Amino acid sequence: MENTAYPPPWAKSLPWKGSLQLRFPKGFFDKDDDFFWSYPILYQLHGNVIKTDEELKRALLEYDIGLYGGRYPKEKVTIDMSNGKHAKGHSVVVINGYDPFTTKASLRTWIHVDRRYDSKSDRTVILLLRSAQPFNLDNPVWKELRTFRSKVGFK
Repeated sequence: MENTAYPPPWAKSLPWKGSLQLRFPKGFFDKDDDFFWSYPILYQLHGNVIKTDEELKRALLEYDIGLYGGRYPKEKVTIDMSNGKHAKGHSVVVINGYDPFTTKASLRTWIHVDRRYDSKSDRTVILLLRSAQPFNLDNPVWKELRTFRSKVGFK
């Protein structure tokens, strides 16, 4: 598990403040493993923030571009938000980006997004479940990733 401040060191241009938690399952760095590039990311941010698709797109783009460390041009990254809340009740984003760790090649990932704002604590909680496996509720990787939803208060 990795805990860091938000924005993370590789994406300091993002305006939101809070914390970030990541968990890398066994197989994350193995291109032949089902869990390659599959992990949960939890944002806990101050205020009622990242409320629109445009803000989410900016957060995802700047995060990824920072991870790439200048090895992949920003112009080549595409983020498809069209599955939004229309994916049978699931908000799913598709990123065509890059793997800076293992393959050093183009990579498509799917991100299941959950968001809620808690007015009592004035915090926004965003859970991103990300995988190189296409989003499918019957896929064992997605079944495992979705177990994190209940752990952080999503149904």
